[in-house]
Amino acid sequence: MTEAINALKEFKGLVLRADMVSFMEVEGKYYRMKGFTELPRTKEVQEYSRQYVDEYSERTSSVGMTETIDYTFDKYKDNPVHDRIIEVTDKELLADDATANIVVVDFSKDLGGGKFYARKRNYTIVPDTDGDGTEAYQYSGAFTANGKSIEGYIEASEDASDVLNIEFTEGAVPGEEETI
Repeated sequence: MTEAINALKEFKGLVLRADMVSFMEVEGKYYRMKGFTELPRTKEVQEYSRQYVDEYSERTSSVGMTETIDYTFDKYKDNPVHDRIIEVTDKELLADDATANIVVVDFSKDLGGGKFYARKRNYTIVPDTDGDGTEAYQYSGAFTANGKSIEGYIEASEDASDVLNIEFTEGAVPGEEETI
């Protein structure tokens, strides 16, 4: 029996939430998005539905898709990611001034040689509330997709759980024959 089939039978290989780590680009450098209590992704699909006269049922096709990441974080001092989101919120920045690149690294997808699978996308920062919470000062809102997702990888020379900043490389790992 193959290893993959065995894993399915025995429920092995659970991916923990902490293995999916997000990094935001601030002033040309990607910083780990720490202090976030919520960061779920939602896909919105545009559909095209029609029914042909010679068929009994309707057909539906997906014709577009976008992504939203809702966020909530506890404000910490001297955190470049928090500072960037707070800047957009407090200064009510718009258009290109309210965007950021975010890379999501899947540390459960080890590509070998200290490289891990990652996706990068540009998002618009859409603030919602601040001041929630009674213990910590919180901010919330959403990151809405502002372009297509780009596949690539990052290199981590240290323990993946301790990585605080990364460099993203677009495309397949050098020496790999197939694309990611």
